[in-house]
Amino acid sequence: MKRIAAVVLTAALVLTACQSASEKLSEQIIEQAEGVDDVDINTDTGEVNIETDEGSISIGGGEIPEDLAVPLPDGYSVMSVFTSPEGSAVSVTYEPNRWDELISHFGSWTDGQSGDWTTSSSSFESGNGQTQRMHGWYGETTSVTVSDCLIDSGDTFDGVCVSVISN
Repeated sequence: MKRIAAVVLTAALVLTACQSASEKLSEQIIEQAEGVDDVDINTDTGEVNIETDEGSISIGGGEIPEDLAVPLPDGYSVMSVFTSPEGSAVSVTYEPNRWDELISHFGSWTDGQSGDWTTSSSSFESGNGQTQRMHGWYGETTSVTVSDCLIDSGDTFDGVCVSVISN
């Protein structure tokens, strides 16, 4: 997993620094890392796809795994997807007006699941005077978190980020 984290970090740095002409060179450099099988960097779409011997990683897009443990409401934009034989991690964003709907959806879904689920909710004042909300549901093998987030590069929360981790 440490290798994958290093590869993800390197890919993210390369993505922000590279131009179209250097995509292939960047891909070849990352592919030299131990355990990395294939890299595809698309600077036009901002998407990075990495295949490793431990699984696959998509940053800036990707396909939601069909066997994702938690159903996601329609209307999301994919930020990142990580899949491996041990599990998956998915991050998506929604429009900011969907907060209540998402809290209700994931609350109802976890209420209908077997096993013990704990919840956590918090909010805090950010540096720009806004309140950031966070809510999470944590089961034995799955967690879901919902939080206000920045999608564009501004300083106003303009989205709701949802992360699902399952193993």
